[in-house]
Amino acid sequence: MRGFKKGFEAIGHKVSFVDVRDLKEPFGFDYILSYDYGYMVERNALLTVRKIYSINPKVKLIHYFADNPSLNYAHSGHIELKKSFFEFCQLYKENIELVFWDKKYINDFEGLKSYFFPICVDCDLYKDYGLETKYDITFLGRPLSIKRQKILSLIVKKFPHKLKIFSYPKHFESSLEGVKEFLNDEEIKNYKNCFCGYVQGQEELSKIYNSSKINLNINLQGDNSLNYRTFEVLASKGFLLCDKREDIESLGLKDVVVQYENEHDLIEKISHYLSFENERNEIRARARKLVSQHYDIVARAREILNTVE
Repeated sequence: MRGFKKGFEAIGHKVSFVDVRDLKEPFGFDYILSYDYGYMVERNALLTVRKIYSINPKVKLIHYFADNPSLNYAHSGHIELKKSFFEFCQLYKENIELVFWDKKYINDFEGLKSYFFPICVDCDLYKDYGLETKYDITFLGRPLSIKRQKILSLIVKKFPHKLKIFSYPKHFESSLEGVKEFLNDEEIKNYKNCFCGYVQGQEELSKIYNSSKINLNINLQGDNSLNYRTFEVLASKGFLLCDKREDIESLGLKDVVVQYENEHDLIEKISHYLSFENERNEIRARARKLVSQHYDIVARAREILNTVE
């Protein structure tokens, strides 16, 4: 959201980056940009938005969804959010426009104006720090779901002591029961040693991406498109190994993201790219250049306004 702010300002708009609850009258806005359900999470925030509409009924509200609208853990655990949001939108149907990172979700809110807008990244925050290699294989995110636990367990089996996992401690603890299905007692010890804790701040995230030989991405959301981690890694001049996604080619990222087809292919590609540093570095350099040219959030701020207008 800070990236969009910089972008809107760069094309001549005056922007307030503020908690909606702190807004004061008069509300002289043309647009309000909200991330996912935004103000719906907290009652006083919702009341403020209703007040804005009562004073300025022409204001447009854009909801930029970068998560699955139905994914409970991505929206503060409020399982009622989707229903209450849809009901709210019915009251202000002409004013609200929705933007989704994956085309899969465009029809989630029938009758509302919905658009596809791929993820982009703030290339001032995620950048090449020029760091020496510190990690062999890294995974950042929730090590939850059978899909992720199966793959992470396989890597622990095939590459003992090379995997590093960064996540909330509670999510890692929750994963220990699930990996028992795939690992024996000794391997579970190795899995526990993979845990490196939670990463504070975007700069630290970028530094991990920048100093890893292989950054692993295992998508759980969407059908075809690419999540934030994809663009954060590439902008950080990191090497990305990702499960196969249809939009990698249509978004022009085929030459900068290495995809794996299945578990066997994953292990082969990890072995290959751990061994061939020059090849990794060539891909990393292309990735940073391409993302900074075409997916920098500041440069693309105009596009999100053009999309909804």
